[in-house]
Amino acid sequence: MSERREEHMDAMDDMILTQVASLFDTIDPPRPDLAEDMLFAMSLAALDAELATLENVSALALRTHSATSTDTVTFTSSALQLMVSVAPEGDGLRIDGWITGGGLEVELISGTTSHRATSDVHGRLVWTAIPQGPMRFLLHPGDEDSRPVLTPVIEF
Repeated sequence: MSERREEHMDAMDDMILTQVASLFDTIDPPRPDLAEDMLFAMSLAALDAELATLENVSALALRTHSATSTDTVTFTSSALQLMVSVAPEGDGLRIDGWITGGGLEVELISGTTSHRATSDVHGRLVWTAIPQGPMRFLLHPGDEDSRPVLTPVIEF
C-alpha cells in the first residue's frame, strides 16, 4: 500500500492546472449555447410540474414591520402534502420532512445544488448540513403518470 501525502497546492500546481484547462478549452470547448440550452431544458421540466402552495399563510404574516421566522412550513398540492421543520445544526440546517406517502423521492434544491432524499414507510425525510438561504422542494410522486410537484421558494 502506498502512503498518501497531504500537501497544499503551490504556484506550480496552479500553472499546470491553468495550462490543462487552456488545452481543453482549445481542443474541446463547450458549445457557445450550452448554458442557455441547459437553462431552457430545466425551465421546461419545471413547467411540467404542478405547483404546490403554502398552507395556512395568514394575512398578518404577509406584512410586518419586523422580520419574523418560522421553523415549520406545510406545502399542499392536489396529490401530495409536504411538511418541513428546520433546526440549526452545526454550520448549516437540519431539515426534517414528512410527505404523504412512503418511498417517494423529494429533492431539496438550494442554490444550484440538489439534495435528494427518499421517504421511509411513514413518509419521513431528513436532510443535514444544508446551507441557510432560499430553497424549494421538488416532489416526485410514486405514480409514473403523475406530474412532479414543485414548491415555491422559501428562505430558511
